[in-house]
Formats: sequence, C-alpha cells, structure tokens
Amino acid sequence: MTNNDNRILIAGGGPIGYTAAYLLARRGIPCTLLEAGNKIFDDPRAGTIHPPTLELFATVGVTPIMLEQGYIVRNYHYRDRRAGIVADFDLGVLSDDTPYPHRVMLEQHKICAILRKLLLDQFPNTPVVLDHRVANVRQDGAGVVAEVETPQGTKTLRGRYMLGCDGGRSQVRKSMNVAFDGFTYDERFLILSTRYDFEPVGYALTNYIADPEQWCALFKVPGYDSQGMWRVVFPVDSTTPVETLYEETNVQRLIQGFHPKQGDYKVEHRNVYQVHQRVASSYRDGRMLIAGDAAHINNPLGGMGMNFGFHDVFNLVEKLARIWFEGETEDLLDQYDRQRRTVAQEYLQRQTIENKKNMENKNAAGQMRFYEELRGIVADRAKQRAYLRRVAMIDGFARAASIA
Repeated sequence: MTNNDNRILIAGGGPIGYTAAYLLARRGIPCTLLEAGNKIFDDPRAGTIHPPTLELFATVGVTPIMLEQGYIVRNYHYRDRRAGIVADFDLGVLSDDTPYPHRVMLEQHKICAILRKLLLDQFPNTPVVLDHRVANVRQDGAGVVAEVETPQGTKTLRGRYMLGCDGGRSQVRKSMNVAFDGFTYDERFLILSTRYDFEPVGYALTNYIADPEQWCALFKVPGYDSQGMWRVVFPVDSTTPVETLYEETNVQRLIQGFHPKQGDYKVEHRNVYQVHQRVASSYRDGRMLIAGDAAHINNPLGGMGMNFGFHDVFNLVEKLARIWFEGETEDLLDQYDRQRRTVAQEYLQRQTIENKKNMENKNAAGQMRFYEELRGIVADRAKQRAYLRRVAMIDGFARAASIA
C-alpha cells in the first residue's frame, strides 16, 4: 500500500458522509469523500436533530452553529385530526438527562453545508470530490479498491477502508456480502411545503396528527431563506401517478382536510417517496463498512433515521482512530456492528413502526386507549421523562454504549 492509498474512502456526500469526513480529518486520518452528484441537493429530507446528536456535535464545535441556524423545539403535539390536541409533550423534563432538552429543526442539506464549509476551511487538503459515483468495491489483503464513475470515465481508487454513506440504494452495501432485510410500505409519503404559518392558530413546531384514514405530520423548518417553511407529510396510494398527486386540487384537498382555511394554501414544493423499514444483516464486511441509510432505513415519523446515522459515524470514527493510531485490532469494527445494528433493530425499527401504527390505527376503541395512555404520560413528570428518553433517542444511545 502506498502512502496515497493509506486512507479511508467515503462514498456519499450527504449529512452522514460529510460528518464522517469531518470527524476523520479532525482525528488526523486521511480520507477522500466521493459524491455522485455535482452539488448538495436541497430537496426536502430529514430535518430533526435530537438531544444525543446535539451532545455529539458539541464535542467538535458544531452544535452552536446548528442552534444558530435551526429552530429550537421545546414541545411537540400529538393530535387527533378531529378532536385536536391529545398530548403536549414538554421536552424540558429531560433537563437532568441532557444539556439540550429540546429538538432542533434544521434541514439536512444545511447540515451538509455547515460540515462542508468546516471541512474545507479547516482541512483544505482533505479531498471532497463531486461527480464521482462509487459503482463497485472489492477488497484484498491490503485494502479496498473502488470503481468510481466520473465525467472523465471510470477510475480506480485504493484505500485502507471503504465507508459507505451512500444512502438506501448504497453501492457499497451491494458490494458487501450482507442482506438488507425488512419490508416496503404499501403507501408512499407525500411532502408538501407551504409558507402558511400554523403556529398562531395553535400548532406546535412539530405535530403528529392521527387519523384512521388520513393521518399527517406537520413541522416547521427554517426554509431556504430562514424565514420559515412548514412541511406536511401525508400517506398516499402507491399506484396513483405522481402527476395526479401533485395536482393543485389534490394538494389543497389534503391540507384543507386537516386545517381548513379561507382561500388556497400556496404550496411551494412537492415531493413523494417510497418508505421502507430495513436493516443490513451486518454493518461490516472485512474492510468495507456502512453507516446511515446505507445500513438502515425507516419511515420518518419521529425524525430518527438521520440521527441514527450520525450516531453510527461518531461511534465508528472513534474506533477507527484507535485502530489507526493506537494499534487496536479490527475486532473494534465488529463491536461497531454489534452496537449500532442492535439499537437499529431494538429502537429505530421498533419505534418508527410503532409511531406509524399509532397514527393510522383504525380501531376506535384501541385509539382511545392509546390517547388515554398519552394523557396519563404527560400528566406524570416521571412517566413523561421515561417516555421522552426513548423517543428522544437517549435510551437507545445509552443501550449502544453498553454493548461490549
């Protein structure tokens, strides 16, 4: 292996890939970030940052920037579409558990931009290469070999390890000897973005609105000009053509359905995507590793997926640094797999599946029992703290750390 090959290759310039590159550069580990696109894409994706993630980013000085650019969410509503507020959860009850007893709403493309700027400003010799799509990876005793598609043709790059942060369709994962078991929901999710301000009419910055026929989630993000944009997420039929879903009459029907108002909503962005629940059978195959959506995908209710990806790479980079500089064995990479895959199955999958089932419950008696349970939780500080430790990802983070 030449000096130039003694590096970590990272596939994917999303929030997880940029985090991995920044953390590796801070540790003094050579790396090259390879991104298939020619820019950071700003289509509506993840936008929630949970307390353990804020704690992690605080260790590398990024959290103050996130707090400055994002919206701090101190409470969120669980609602019934017809009856209104069922439970108002106060994240402040977590003040003894974390220095950040709140969520932060900040779009993932802005997180990418923050990390990219920090990386290029502080570590200008760390290559960030656009228009480079990792198409295939193989490995030998000395390292990994990546076939990379570029505007100039296919290139071959070598490294000591390959880290796949290249999303749910990860080519790195497909190059590994691992399965990606789980299921795909029958319906898709439609995201509509509007400037209409729901806060003065009683909504929190984050809302989950249950209904047996047409549930939705509503939350506010800073938007492209930081003046505020509300996103509404609806389940939609998987066979309906996208053009039909995007028709003005349809989007007005959906938004007016949960909050009627005079006049049409101005819908500034429409996006639809398929939703899956899957976890890779292993996060490691020799010198190839995966993190984020490449390792686990889930429905977005609860805003957990991106956060789990951040937790993945903070965990992994700490172990890679011990291998790189302290002579530790690669058994640490198996521990990474055990820790992060276990909590993805025990917490990420279980919680997000449960969130969706609760919002779409068609059994009226069962739904009422669930509502009474939520009311009982918010009425009791100890119960609310225990509940929020789980949904704010504190318990899952602690569980991962406990796995040897």
